[in-house]
Amino acid sequence: MNGPQNTGPQAAETKISQTSATPAADPLQEALALHRAGKHDLAMQRYVALLQKDPDNADVLYYVAVLAVQEGQFAEGAKVIRRALAVGKPQARLYNLLGQLHLRQNQDEDALRAFGQAIETDPAFPDAYGNRGALLAEMKRFQEAFEDLNRAIKLRQNNATDLCNHGGVLSDLGRLDEALRSLNRALELMPKLAPALYNRAEVLSKLGRHAEALADYDRAIAIFPNNAGAHSNRAAVLKQLGRLDEARAAIDQALAIDPNSVETITNRGNIAFQQGRLDDAMADYDRALQAKPDFAEAHHGRGLACLTRGDWDAGFKDYEYRDRLKTPVYQPLPHPRWGGDAAPGERLLLLCEQGLGDTIQFSRFAPLLAAQGRDVTLLAPANMQRLLSTLEGVTVARMADAPPVNGDSLGRPTRWLPLMSVPGVLGVRPDTIPAMGPYLKAEPTRVETWSAWLGGERSGSEGFRIGINWGIGTVPVWFSRLRDVPLAAFAPLVEISGARLISLQMGGALSQIGLVPFGAKIEQPGDSYYADMGAFLDTAALMMSLDLIVTCDTSVAHLAGALGRPVFVALPAISDWRWLTGRDDTPWYPTMRLFRQDTPGDWNGVFARIAAAVAEMAEMAGR
Repeated sequence: MNGPQNTGPQAAETKISQTSATPAADPLQEALALHRAGKHDLAMQRYVALLQKDPDNADVLYYVAVLAVQEGQFAEGAKVIRRALAVGKPQARLYNLLGQLHLRQNQDEDALRAFGQAIETDPAFPDAYGNRGALLAEMKRFQEAFEDLNRAIKLRQNNATDLCNHGGVLSDLGRLDEALRSLNRALELMPKLAPALYNRAEVLSKLGRHAEALADYDRAIAIFPNNAGAHSNRAAVLKQLGRLDEARAAIDQALAIDPNSVETITNRGNIAFQQGRLDDAMADYDRALQAKPDFAEAHHGRGLACLTRGDWDAGFKDYEYRDRLKTPVYQPLPHPRWGGDAAPGERLLLLCEQGLGDTIQFSRFAPLLAAQGRDVTLLAPANMQRLLSTLEGVTVARMADAPPVNGDSLGRPTRWLPLMSVPGVLGVRPDTIPAMGPYLKAEPTRVETWSAWLGGERSGSEGFRIGINWGIGTVPVWFSRLRDVPLAAFAPLVEISGARLISLQMGGALSQIGLVPFGAKIEQPGDSYYADMGAFLDTAALMMSLDLIVTCDTSVAHLAGALGRPVFVALPAISDWRWLTGRDDTPWYPTMRLFRQDTPGDWNGVFARIAAAVAEMAEMAGR
C-alpha cells in the first residue's frame, strides 16, 4: 500500500490578513483586499507602486513573494524574500515562506535550513514547526518529524493540518492508536480534509478494521478523485475483504490516473497472485521492478510467486527483500550474515521469524546444520523454547538473549541468518528437501497424561481417534478468509463408524463448537490444555496418542508433520507457496496428505474426500 500522506507545508498565501496597525484606507490594505479577492494583477500593481515609494518595505516584499508562489514563480519569489531579509529585521514568516519556496523547487535541505531559521528567529512560531515536521516526514525522518509536529500542536492545538501530519507520522512509527486519535481530531476540525481521511484509512487498515478503512477511502476519493494512491490503497483493502473483482476495478482507476506508479502496479500483481493468476502477477511485478529495481514489495511478491511455482532459485533470492518491506518481518541482528560457508569455531545464530508454523517448519534445518559440525543456536520466541529444545544438537535461546555485537561470552565469532533464508542459502529445491524423520519430540510425561485422558493404550474398542483443528491464528484477513475452515465442514467425519473427534483447537474459534449439531460429540481436553496456548507442549503430547490429525493450513499442521504424525490438511484453492501446486503430497512432511479445494470457497467437496480417506484409513486400522 501507499503510505500515509501529509498535507505538505502550510502555505503562507492562505494567511493573508489585515495588519492591525494599518488603517482601513491604507494602500497596503487595499492591495491585500485585492489579493484576497483573487485579483492578482491589480494587487501586484498596488504592491509595485508601494515599492516604488518604499523599496525596502519588508511587509510589501513578503506579500509580493506570496503572490509569486500563487503564480508558480518560485525562483522569483525566493529572490524577493531574500531581498526582504536583507533590508529588514529578521522575521520568522519570511524564513518560513523561503522554506516553502525551496520546497517547491525540490530543494529540501535548503528548505529545512530556512524553517530552522524561522524557528531560531521565533521559537514560538507554529507554522515553521508544522512545515518542517511535514518535510521531515516526507524525508522519512519520522522521529524528528514527530517532535516538530508535537511542538506545532502545543502552540496551536486546533490546527487540522498539523494533526493530520502528526497522525501520519505516528502511523509510520507504528503507534497506531495514537495516530487514530490525532486523525480523529483533525477530522472533527475539518471533516473534508482528504489527506486526514486517507491517513485514517491507512491506520484502520493496519488495525485490521478494513470495512471502516474502505469507507474513509471512499470519502477521500469523493473529495479528491484524482488521488491514485487512494484508489490503489482502496484496492488493497478490498483485497483484504475478499472483494477481488472490485479490487481489480479500483486498481484500474488508479492506473488510469498514474500508469507508472510502482505501488499500484505491485498491488495489481498482488491481486492477480491471490486469484491464482501467477503469470499475470509475475508480469506486474516485473513491470514494477523495471521502473524501480529496488522496490521491496515487488521483489517480495515476485519471490512468493516464484516459490509457489516451484522456482525456488529465483524465489528465495527475491524473498530476501522481506526485511526491506514497509513493515519488515524481522529485525536484523548486529552480526555478519552467514552465506553458507564453513568457519571453524564460529557460532551460527538462526533467527526465528513470522508465524509459529513457519518456526516449526523451518527449524528442521537447525539440526541438519548442527550435524555438519556447526555450533547452532536457534533464537526462538520464549513460549516455543521447550518444544524446540528437542531439536537434536541445537542450542535454543530466547530472541532477547542474542549475544552482543562482539561475540558471545567465550569470544567466539558469530554470524546469523533469518531462519526462513536457510533453504535459499543451502540451495534447497522442492525435489531436494533433505529427507528426515520426526525432528521434534513430545515430552514423555505429558504423552502419558494425555494417553490416559484418551482412555489408556490405543485399542480397537476405543475408536479411531481424530484430532481436529479448524481455525487459524492472527494473520491478514484475506489470507484468513482463504485458510479458515468452518467447523460445520467437519460434519462428514462424525458419520464415520468408530470415529472419535478430539479438539486440538484453541482461541476464539472454539465458540463454533456450540453452534454445530455435532458439538456434543467433540471431545475437549479442558483447561490444562488451553493453558498451553502457543507453547504446543500439550498439543504435541496429545497428538502422539491420536490416529490422525485433520486440520486447516495452520501451525497444528506443521507440528503434526514435524512429529511424524499422520495428518490431512485442507487447503484453499489458492494456497500458500510452501504447498506448491497440483499435488496431494508435500516434500516437507512424508506423513502429510493435502486436500485442495477444486472451487474457491468450497469446503464441502474437500471434506467429502477427506471423510472417504479417513473411513478407508480407519477400516484398514481395524477401528
